[in-house]
Amino acid sequence: MKKLLATTAVAMMAIASAASAQSVLERVLTKIDNSTNLAAVNGTFANIAENIGGSSVVTMYIDPTADVVISEEAYNALVAEQTAADLTAALATLTVSGYRTTAPDASSFDLTTSAGQNAYNTEVGLYQAYVDAIATSKVTGPTAVAAIYTDTEQVAVAGLAGVNGSINNTIEGVTASIVTASQVATAGTTIAYEFDLPTYTLGALSTTALGAVNTGTITLGVNSAVDDAKTTSTQAVSTVMNQLGGSADTGALVLNVASNMTGVNGSINNTMNNVNGSVTSASTTALGAVNTGVITSGVNAAVQGIVGTSGQANGIAPK
Repeated sequence: MKKLLATTAVAMMAIASAASAQSVLERVLTKIDNSTNLAAVNGTFANIAENIGGSSVVTMYIDPTADVVISEEAYNALVAEQTAADLTAALATLTVSGYRTTAPDASSFDLTTSAGQNAYNTEVGLYQAYVDAIATSKVTGPTAVAAIYTDTEQVAVAGLAGVNGSINNTIEGVTASIVTASQVATAGTTIAYEFDLPTYTLGALSTTALGAVNTGTITLGVNSAVDDAKTTSTQAVSTVMNQLGGSADTGALVLNVASNMTGVNGSINNTMNNVNGSVTSASTTALGAVNTGVITSGVNAAVQGIVGTSGQANGIAPK
């Protein structure tokens, strides 16, 4: 039997989705047993917004020697961990101390003086040492991890194909053309480097992701019965009127439901490496199941308030 590591969330989602294959209305109806109620259900009112979602295929990575299965997220985490270890080993070989991982900003130095120029050139040299270490390092992270998890399999997991309103921006500034300094000047023992880093400005980012939203209204009517008996000179009338859901012997099943059984993603992810840039603004809204609907009786009396009393029967739906 395969051991499952880092896949607990996936397994739980799969189990939860399997148990929720039916719609909300179908699951409620299966719970109704007229033999335990004073009267059969004589009315069914449903106002439902439901978002179940479909199935997605995910990649699982297998270590056949240890019989271990991990998710794609765990696999990528191992690759990143090994790559970071490679970079750490490369930086340990540097002959300089205090190297810097970002290019210095020339505007932060007084280049009109010899002291300012020397300080700037020193910082540029520390950054160049970092760039050289990356260029010469042996990044074996992906290869090393792939050598362990040699097999993969595709697994269909229900409920993962949710509502996705995410925004992803990835900007990589260091390319082959700017890995090395664009200009180098030497004066005695002083070396000056110049790097041309691109500048990006992202405007306003906004996203909205909505799951199941229900703002409907259900208004209940009444049941009435009239018995009439009369002769040529006499009449007897018996009238009975019962509000639906207002008494024990006039049953009513009333539903005003918003059900969300899948993921809702409204995230904004921005990644900038070795560039100058800015984001004007970023805003996101992600809503799962939202129900602001109202249920009222035929005589305009509140039967059940959705907000604040959700889940309480209040004599409406048979248990």
